[in-house]
Amino acid sequence: MVQDTRETPGTGAIKPVDAPVAIKVRTNTEGELSEVRLGRWVKICTVQDNWRIDDEWWRSRPISRIYYRIVLQNGFELTIYRDLVMGSWYQQSYE
Repeated sequence: MVQDTRETPGTGAIKPVDAPVAIKVRTNTEGELSEVRLGRWVKICTVQDNWRIDDEWWRSRPISRIYYRIVLQNGFELTIYRDLVMGSWYQQSYE
C-alpha cells in the first residue's frame, strides 16, 4: 500500500510516454525515403510498411499523417511519420 504524503503533485508529475521527436528525412529523386538524421545521416535500407491516418477532422487542427516502418543501415527499426498538415517529420519509436 502506498502511503498518502498529502502533497499536491506538480505539473511534472505526468509525463507522456513515447512522445514523437522532430527529425529530418531525405528522399531520392523518385521521392522515396533515403536517409534519416539521428544525430548524423543514416541510410534507410527498407521500408517495411506504410499507412495513413486521417482523424479528428472536426477539430481546428486535424490529424493527417503518413507513417513508415523502416529498417536503417545499422539494423535498427524505426517508425517515423510525416505530419501532412504541417509538413514536418517525426520519429515515433526507436527499437
